[in-house]
Amino acid sequence: MPSLHFTSPALVSAQSGHETSPMDPQNTDLELAIKTLVENFHSASSTNANTLTAQEFQSMLSKELPTMAKTAGDQEGLNKLLTEMSVEEGKGVTFKDFWKLVESLANAQFGLLSKEKQVKCVKCSLM
Repeated sequence: MPSLHFTSPALVSAQSGHETSPMDPQNTDLELAIKTLVENFHSASSTNANTLTAQEFQSMLSKELPTMAKTAGDQEGLNKLLTEMSVEEGKGVTFKDFWKLVESLANAQFGLLSKEKQVKCVKCSLM
């Protein structure tokens, strides 16, 4: 299987000789969403570290994912979530760990939208 190679948007901008801004029409919604995920993760660290403490992670979730990650609001829920993400007790939350949560939330959202489509399609076929 061939390996995938992705080019950083910043590298593309540097190679083309101009900088892009978040409002640049060259960025798609999906590109902006990915950039936002990365920026929000990094900005949640008070020390600009590559990992977040459990408290920083919990704060980011309550601010950025208040309806999708409700269970992380208390210590017990946060501990359960960190365990589900395979984050060892006392270890920092890496972006890879965070990505497991994003993947889980995205899969749940996809499932919800897929069910809605199926229901709509059934209704259409019955008419």
